[in-house]
Amino acid sequence: MRKGVFRDLSILLLLAAFLLGGGYFLARKLWSSGLDLSYQVSYHQEEQLGNLLSELVLKQYSVVEGTAADTALQQIKDRLTHVLARSPYHYRFVILRSGEINAFTLPGGNIYVFSGLIKFADSPEELAAVLAHEIGHAEKRHVVSKMEKQLSLSVLLSTLSGGDPGTVTQILTQMLGSSFDREQETQADQYGLGLLEKAKISPRNLARFFERLNDKDLDYNESLELLMSHPHNNKRIEQVRRYKTASDFHPVPLNISWERVKKSLSITDAEN
Repeated sequence: MRKGVFRDLSILLLLAAFLLGGGYFLARKLWSSGLDLSYQVSYHQEEQLGNLLSELVLKQYSVVEGTAADTALQQIKDRLTHVLARSPYHYRFVILRSGEINAFTLPGGNIYVFSGLIKFADSPEELAAVLAHEIGHAEKRHVVSKMEKQLSLSVLLSTLSGGDPGTVTQILTQMLGSSFDREQETQADQYGLGLLEKAKISPRNLARFFERLNDKDLDYNESLELLMSHPHNNKRIEQVRRYKTASDFHPVPLNISWERVKKSLSITDAEN
């Protein structure tokens, strides 16, 4: 009985530490011990944070919409999200005009794709493989975990109650200026491979995408999570090739004219 009292008292003390402003230090201590803190932010709060960050992104980039590329992206989104089991997110896929070969995920299921990534992808299935990986980061709540690792819980939640607008910029800068850790990358890859299989898209497309990145010997941008070092890419390629689909798996091609998609992006680039 006395042990139960002490246990309950310990829980109350931990809660008080957060309420009295010690949440940041406690969160960092718990994080360093390997515990996942993403449960501290509800899905509703995550959606609110995602909306705030998305507003800032849309002020900084030009959106590509009303094109064959946008139509194709939504078709890929529907193919992937249709097989998700009870996802708490209402995914939104948006194309941003930028030559970078990349994509990034913000809280609340907001996934942004640079037009440069679509131009680089060799097929709609390659793009779907990258986006399945991004969905993996969202479903595993890696985005929230990364925010809590870099910022205090009180800072995150204060933005939802009319906090300093500069804080939103700080959060976005830190989100885009850092990468996920290797374990999170592996988890997102594995989740994405399973999602591709469920959507009847060959998981091998993710390996082909990274192989072509290596073949091009591109200038890798470590400020965004997708493009990492060559050894890391090679390890991920190996993991994809080891992934075994079910014996009765048969991929179904996406009914998308990829040449038309790329042409639509070239036209919009010429107009801007």
